[in-house]
Amino acid sequence: MQTIQLKKFGTVLISRPAGLEAFNAIRPGLSPDTPVHIDFDDVLTVTPSWLDEFLTQLAEFMGGKVELLPTKNASVLAALPVLGQARKDAVADIVQRALARMSDAS
Repeated sequence: MQTIQLKKFGTVLISRPAGLEAFNAIRPGLSPDTPVHIDFDDVLTVTPSWLDEFLTQLAEFMGGKVELLPTKNASVLAALPVLGQARKDAVADIVQRALARMSDAS
């Protein structure tokens, strides 16, 4: 299992092009055979567009083997339902699993 610390891309993650740039930066170090965890610690804000672009690329590359670690970040918690409802693919599955785990933990 590999953990991707989103804070290494900044604390304010706001645009679709920046989400693609973040994915392209980590792609060489990823193996589709090794699942990844996404860690939102120390990220102040993330927009649905950044998260959508990053997760779409990551989910496609990883064959859906992506898990979002629980977070109390309000912007993440606001963006996830938007993605989960707007999509019907691996990203929606990833988001729905994360939301279910986070609601079970509270």
